[in-house]
Amino acid sequence: MNRKGTFHSHSLLKFFAIVALFSLVLACGWAAEPGRITDIRFWQSPEEAQVVVDVSATPRVSSVSRLKDGTLYFDIANCRFRPGRQRYPLKNPFLEVLTVQQKKDMVRIFFRVPTGVEAKTFVLPKNERKGDRIVIFLKEPQAALQQRRNAELSAVKKLKAENIKIVVLDPGHGGEDPGTQHNGIIEKNYVLNMGKLVKAYFDRDPRFKAILTRSGDYIIPLQRRREISEHLGADAFVSLHVNYNRKKSIRGIEVYYESPKGAVGEAERLVAETENMVDFGGAVNHSKPQSVKKDIVEKQASTMFKSRQLAEKVEGRLAASVNSLPSRGVKRAGFKVLHSMTMPSVLVEFGYTSSVADANILKNYTYRTRLAQAVYLGLRDFLLGDIEEGIDTTYLAYIKQAEARKARLNRAAEARRKKLAAAKKKARRYKVKKGDTLSGIAAKYRVSLTRLLRLNNFRKTQIIKVGDLVLIPAK
Repeated sequence: MNRKGTFHSHSLLKFFAIVALFSLVLACGWAAEPGRITDIRFWQSPEEAQVVVDVSATPRVSSVSRLKDGTLYFDIANCRFRPGRQRYPLKNPFLEVLTVQQKKDMVRIFFRVPTGVEAKTFVLPKNERKGDRIVIFLKEPQAALQQRRNAELSAVKKLKAENIKIVVLDPGHGGEDPGTQHNGIIEKNYVLNMGKLVKAYFDRDPRFKAILTRSGDYIIPLQRRREISEHLGADAFVSLHVNYNRKKSIRGIEVYYESPKGAVGEAERLVAETENMVDFGGAVNHSKPQSVKKDIVEKQASTMFKSRQLAEKVEGRLAASVNSLPSRGVKRAGFKVLHSMTMPSVLVEFGYTSSVADANILKNYTYRTRLAQAVYLGLRDFLLGDIEEGIDTTYLAYIKQAEARKARLNRAAEARRKKLAAAKKKARRYKVKKGDTLSGIAAKYRVSLTRLLRLNNFRKTQIIKVGDLVLIPAK
């Protein structure tokens, strides 16, 4: 494999025209109707694609059906689209054709996928940033995916044999997720360009192989970004971002590595995952949770110790790169992309788009190249220097505190359970009669309504029926 090449060679250029076509507003002006399709967009990565249908009101979508020729379709009830039938011939590895047709008071969407492509359709409700959407999620055939992964591993093996360091650069956001948008900067576009600039520095250095998690405008799940790096046996991982804050006076560079709180959450998830694992023979994994957690925590603590060194190297170079752009130093956070146990990982915030001063610097090409070079130099300093082995003692101390707190909460919960059981044992049983209310029963037996509700595990709005049994607290 050509050392200067990329692992994902799929070009997205031929899809620019398609994306532009789908970006046209398709609204047709049926103002009296509760729902209409306002936009259709298409996103593609090397492994998956999405068709996103924006609708003006919460859609009622039927289940997906299949025609005899293999075409899939679903209906959107009480919805409007431009008259007639619109056909979009895509002819790409994920989607051959998409057809949208108005049928009386509903819209029917047809789509045909190549053999082996997995297709799922789901509805995403509106939020503070986006409206209601219908998503057709398409995933490449498993055989093709496995073939590509095997080719990647073969290439990695050759690189490792030549003692070439593998660096994964992760431009954040992408596709449906634009990130922050302020002062002329759209985060997903900015960090992709920065990722390519950083990669260009590595491409000139034969001691390294730099790989981008994404090379185009598409979204990759956070966990998948980390998985890409681990699959490729990366020696270091850097996620690239820009920041935002309501206080426009806040500005500057920040470099993050894993926080104890974030690592604890990941450790708990991995322990639960291990406990629920089933081997190929169907037998349950009987590994002791404490032993599993101890191993996970030790790996996390070792990786975090190295991540701190990487963060300090990168922050030091960034702080010296642009005099007018201050550094806010090295910090810790529980970002999901930093949860790796196999490689040092950091997240770089190049500056605050909410700050006009920062935004002007970030948009300046000379300063961008200095920042990109600083990331390269920081990674180079770390990977070619003496990496100190050790453990993150702060994390181990946090683990002890968290376990002690959990033990206290468990003891308190057990005490409450025993107290409640004793109270129920002493309680009087009362059968609800016609006209009874909880407040009336409490008054009748001269007990507080709060105690009555707590003993019976009732809500304040609890409805009781004739014949129900109510426990009366002992005085």
